[in-house]
Amino acid sequence: LIAAETNSTGKNEPLLRSLRRLLPYLGRYRGRYLLGSICVIAAVVLRFLVPSLLGDTIDELRHTQAADLADVRRQVTFGAIGIVVAAALGALVRTTSRLMILGNSRLAIQDVREDLFGRLVRLAPSFYVRHRTGQIMSRCVNDMQNVQGLLGPVFLYLVETAVLYGVGTWFLVSANGELAILGLLPFPLFLVAAHRLARRVQVGTRRAQERLGEVSAKVDESLTGHRVIKSLGIEAHDRARFEELAGGYADTQVMVGKVRASLTALMTFLAALCTFSVLAFGAPRVDTGQLTLGALVSVVLYLNMLAAPTRTLGFVLSSLQRGAAALGRIGEYLDLEPSISDSTEPVRAALGPGGIHVSNLRVELEGVDSTSPEDARSALHGVSFDVRPGETIGIVGPVGAGKSTLLRAIARQVEIDRGQIELDGVDLVDVPLGALRAHVGMAPQDAFLFSEALIDNVRFGAPTAGRDEVEAAVRVANLEDDLARLPRGLDTMIGERGVNLSGGQRQRTSIARVALLRPRILLLDDTLSAVDPPTADTILERLRPIMEGRTTLVVAHRLRTVQRADRILVLEDGRLTAIGTHEELMARSPFYASVWAKQSEREELSRELGLDGGQS
Repeated sequence: LIAAETNSTGKNEPLLRSLRRLLPYLGRYRGRYLLGSICVIAAVVLRFLVPSLLGDTIDELRHTQAADLADVRRQVTFGAIGIVVAAALGALVRTTSRLMILGNSRLAIQDVREDLFGRLVRLAPSFYVRHRTGQIMSRCVNDMQNVQGLLGPVFLYLVETAVLYGVGTWFLVSANGELAILGLLPFPLFLVAAHRLARRVQVGTRRAQERLGEVSAKVDESLTGHRVIKSLGIEAHDRARFEELAGGYADTQVMVGKVRASLTALMTFLAALCTFSVLAFGAPRVDTGQLTLGALVSVVLYLNMLAAPTRTLGFVLSSLQRGAAALGRIGEYLDLEPSISDSTEPVRAALGPGGIHVSNLRVELEGVDSTSPEDARSALHGVSFDVRPGETIGIVGPVGAGKSTLLRAIARQVEIDRGQIELDGVDLVDVPLGALRAHVGMAPQDAFLFSEALIDNVRFGAPTAGRDEVEAAVRVANLEDDLARLPRGLDTMIGERGVNLSGGQRQRTSIARVALLRPRILLLDDTLSAVDPPTADTILERLRPIMEGRTTLVVAHRLRTVQRADRILVLEDGRLTAIGTHEELMARSPFYASVWAKQSEREELSRELGLDGGQS
């Protein structure tokens, strides 16, 4: 399953295989698409009736004596009425066909968007490490627009072109078989050339879309990291890198544009060649009486009507290839199966009070399943321990020891390579994800905040929570003093990713979020690292009523944070090297005792210098 999430090959799918992905979406609206196609057929037939009526009128006029003015007027009147009626009806059904098909494309593409978003939110965090945000956004936005073109304009023009050629050929042959053959003779040449050029368009479009994804990713990184760029004074270097990527995208687009222009030019030339051939062959035969003038006029008008779709067919084919390439790229994501999903036989029984059993746990991340620099190097090897319901467990260790990985394994955000985790006697993989997320709440070290009001960020996991409940959670996180300094308090809009809050404020917002949820198992992943010691102590005291009776695991670099825990785990190089109370570890864990001594000395020095030792 993990391999399934990496199946983003970047190769071009065969055209028919890509287009086959559209069948379920077309099928949902097949009635409206069918009605739109019928309107297209009716519109084409009515359009071809106009030159047919005009040709018949011309021939009738040529055979009518000039002296019979009343007869001439009658024939012109009937012919004009027929032409106007056919043109008006044709315009009406043509408009209807476009409303039906183009309207359907908006409904169908919404289904594609929802399916893609639904698949993306189900994928494991490892997927978002391997794929840059800009590349994902490029597929969700730019590629989606090209796919909408397939469902709307391309579908419409393909149906219309096919009907035009079919109906047009019948009218041409009915008017004059020889002229029909002569006029259609260059079309096989066109089909061969169009196929070759369209294939080049698909390859070039795929390359252009990939480069656009790189440009989008670069813009996202530069805007997100603008403070780092400015602080290092590398704006010129960053701009040069962007110009390099944008230039590569522009070059690829120019190449695709040249191929598409060549295709359009070829179509225009062939259409003109057909008209010239028919006139050169037919005009002398009108003089000799072998061909009527009305038939020649009708054939020329038929060919001119076929010339328009012939000229646009180059655009349609290139759009088809472009849309197929985009559909293939989106399909790569739709084909991914989540590496973390519900078991085929999930346990439906309610989870208990929060007991945790970890047996011989092994997690290999190898730098591809991480969301932090620590996890990028960390793994767990043979970790085993038990947590009693309601117990508070501290987890300490050096950077890269696997502390965050352990919490994420319990929250089932990473896959376990070996061993087992049980919650209240139930294997973790057999617990439905929905039940697990409600049972286990995790506050990560790097708190992500959305560009919404602070109150909405706090109740993001509990959108129905009342304002009083949110304010209580904010007090637990010791945020009430900060609210007084914000322009609108809880209703203050937070910038993207909480950019207008300090690191400590973002972490405390994350604590308030999980405090509001009050899960049975509470996981705190070093959520006080950006908070000064006095504030951290205050938050811990306010958290204790919530932690009472709840199983709590607390990762901390500052040992004083977990000093009062029931037990403390010491992780080193992904292995559990010691477990016990603070007093027990001081006696038998060299690492713990050494870190405690260093931190105590540093805190003593900070007090002497009047420093708080951190930021809030």
